[in-house]
Amino acid sequence: MSESIFVVDHVTLRFGGVVSLNDVTLRMDRGEILAIIGPNGAGKTSLFNSLTGVYRPQEGSITLTLRDGSTMPVIGKKPHRVSAAGVARTFQASRMFSALTAYENVKIGAESHRGIGVVGAMLRGPLTRRDERQSDDRTVELLRFVGLQDRANTISSSLSYGDRRRLEIARGLATQPQVLLLDEPAAGTNPSEKRELASLIRRVRDEMGVSILLIEHDMKLVMSLAERLYVLNFGSVIAEGAPDEIRANPVVIDAYLGTTTTAEA
Repeated sequence: MSESIFVVDHVTLRFGGVVSLNDVTLRMDRGEILAIIGPNGAGKTSLFNSLTGVYRPQEGSITLTLRDGSTMPVIGKKPHRVSAAGVARTFQASRMFSALTAYENVKIGAESHRGIGVVGAMLRGPLTRRDERQSDDRTVELLRFVGLQDRANTISSSLSYGDRRRLEIARGLATQPQVLLLDEPAAGTNPSEKRELASLIRRVRDEMGVSILLIEHDMKLVMSLAERLYVLNFGSVIAEGAPDEIRANPVVIDAYLGTTTTAEA
C-alpha cells in the first residue's frame, strides 16, 4: 500500500457565513501526480492555502508525512514551518522578484534552507562559505534542469510567460521539497509551452522524486499528467478517481466538464 504524504480528513473552512471547504476528505500518495479540478469558486485555491498553512480551517485535520516517516499536523502551523517540512508551491499569478535575474530568484529559494543564521552570515566562516557554494551549485543545477541555464542572467520580468512558469518551479525546487503544489502552472502559456511544461512536471516527479499536487483548468493537460483526480464543487468533493473515471462521471460532466472554464479559481 502506498504511503500517504497528505491526508485531509473532514476539513471545513469558513469565512464568516461563507463555506469555502465543506467536509473535504482526500489523500495524496507519495510519488504520485494528483490533480484537483473544479469550476471557479469550487475551493481549489482555498485547499492549497489550507495545505500550506496560509488558511486555518475550523474543523477537521490535515496531516503531512515527513521524510523520516513521522507525521506533522498542518493546521495551526505557520507557512514557514510547513515549507521547512518539505512543502513548496507556485501561484496562479507570477510572484517572481521581477527586478532580479533568473539566477537570483532561484538562489533566494536555495538560500532559504541554508539555516546559517545571522551570526554565521556576518562571520562568514568555513561552514558559511561551504553552504554558499552548495546553494550556488544547486541554483545552477536547477536552472539547467528547467532549461533556463542560458537565461540565468536575464531579468525575470523580461522572460516569456512560459519561462517564468519554469523559473517558478525551479525556485520551488530550490527549497528541497518533498511535495510541490502547482497552482494553475499552464495559465497564459501557448500549446508549445504547455507540452514543455507537462514534460518538466513529469521529470520533477520521476527524476527528483518530488510528489506533485496540481490545480489546472486545462483538461487536456490534466488528463495527460494526473494519475488520480479529485473534483471539487461548491467546496465539496463530488468525485475521485483515475482520468478515465472522471471523464465518464455524469456528476462531474454536469458540474464542470460540460462547461467552459478559463478564469481563475
